[in-house]
Amino acid sequence: MVKFTDLSEKHNIADTHFPVEYKEIKPGSGLSKEQATSFWDNVFAIDSEKQDNYDYDKESMISEIFDVDEDEIVLDFEIDEELKVVLGKFKVTNWERLSETDKEALVSELISVISDKLGMDETPALRIFEDSINKCGAFIQGENTIEINKNIFSDPKEVVNTISHEVRHAYQYERAQKDETYIDKLYKLNFENYISPVMLPDGKYLFFTDYQDQYIEVEARAFEKLFSEEGSQ
Repeated sequence: MVKFTDLSEKHNIADTHFPVEYKEIKPGSGLSKEQATSFWDNVFAIDSEKQDNYDYDKESMISEIFDVDEDEIVLDFEIDEELKVVLGKFKVTNWERLSETDKEALVSELISVISDKLGMDETPALRIFEDSINKCGAFIQGENTIEINKNIFSDPKEVVNTISHEVRHAYQYERAQKDETYIDKLYKLNFENYISPVMLPDGKYLFFTDYQDQYIEVEARAFEKLFSEEGSQ
């Protein structure tokens, strides 16, 4: 089970029969990039010329899922008018007038619309939880469920960022199971070799940089950024 515990543990998607979490956490007082211990040496940049019919092998692809830079990510996704209408409901002036029930309904609506725009077969379910404000949300793989921390409802922009990030994880996992394109195969390989940061007694995270710089996390943040930039306009 990937739950920020054993950093080196590997998981086969097809053989997973229990919930696996891919969380959006904030580093807070975590280790700096210089302090983090990186165990991935001799990695190479992604080759943008590779096509979906590339005759791949796992060893050559491993270098593509670790130590990834956000500038290497290209997303074919547009915030269209339908999405803009839903995102407009998260503006502070509207959000603050909503009841808790209405806020949860709006969160569900945004999950549904983003999932539809991504062409997903199944829309993830929503579950609300309460925890430290640094734990924004999670995608629960075995249940196709997105968890959102109720304590971030004070900041609707953070809610949108978390939703978009976690829906992207749900999309990545669905595509990984299809295993049809080269990117699908990158997703699958990353899920099978997912890096979880280890929480230290002082609340900091060991290997946070390695967790943050793996392909599916970098891509989810790039996707989240599209929504963050839309909200700032």
